[in-house]
Amino acid sequence: MTSDKGSFQQGLQQGNPGLPVPPDEEGFWVSSRNLERLGRAASRADRGEQVNVLVRGPKGCGKTTLARVFAARWARPFYEVHCGAFVDAEQWFGKDRLNGGETWYRKARFIHAVETPGCVVLLDEINRAHPEVLNAILGLLDWRRSMWSDDLTYEVGVAPGVVFFATINEGEEFYGVNPLDAAIRDRFPRTVRLDYPPRREEANILRAHGLSLRLSEKLTDFAHTLRTAGRPVHVSTRQLLVAAEEICEGASLREAVETSVIFGIDDVSLEKVALQALQWIEEDPSLAQVNES
Repeated sequence: MTSDKGSFQQGLQQGNPGLPVPPDEEGFWVSSRNLERLGRAASRADRGEQVNVLVRGPKGCGKTTLARVFAARWARPFYEVHCGAFVDAEQWFGKDRLNGGETWYRKARFIHAVETPGCVVLLDEINRAHPEVLNAILGLLDWRRSMWSDDLTYEVGVAPGVVFFATINEGEEFYGVNPLDAAIRDRFPRTVRLDYPPRREEANILRAHGLSLRLSEKLTDFAHTLRTAGRPVHVSTRQLLVAAEEICEGASLREAVETSVIFGIDDVSLEKVALQALQWIEEDPSLAQVNES
């Protein structure tokens, strides 16, 4: 379902008070190439073309945040669906509510989102939903951009300029995920692959949260060592930020890293690798155990 650009722009100006444009994420790093990819996606969506974007990458690298950043930078309303919470197909469309002893049907917020011009709709961790649940919205994701709903008793159409993002977690460390069905993957022909920021950028992120240059560099060196090990430990930027917060609250380097990384590792052999990396950064005699200016 498509419309002209004028209709799209009018819809954006009218807005939807229930689906606001999110604030920009200060300090979130996006590579120049990925920014260019997002810009091209925004341009095509502005022309009323179908745009679905799959976002892949290791845990804690900002997959979910990327869709929010896209909405913020291109001034679009935003809605996020946690796909793992969907247990049946009817949840996409709405549910019965009890009010004053009477039952009434309320349309789902997801439907409001896809009917909002220019909205960014994020299907977060899409492979946590059962394939049968995802099959219910195939018509919204492909060239048809519409589908009939028996519950709503009308043809649901995707509004002009709507962009679907989907994030996916892949790897044996993730439980409760399903292989992404080929039909779903085919409906997301654009893929953005994220990784952790370069060490200098990651250190700058930690510094922006109050950590000294020396400690920021030591934490990012620690993370890089584990990420590139023979059996990698995927230390996320999110975990490093927690370590930075702990240090800023008076924790030692060891206490901060134990809290944010080491105590969360289930594999004993990987925990030993992390402890060795921690020992390496602790042995630097020039490393102060206080937060420097």
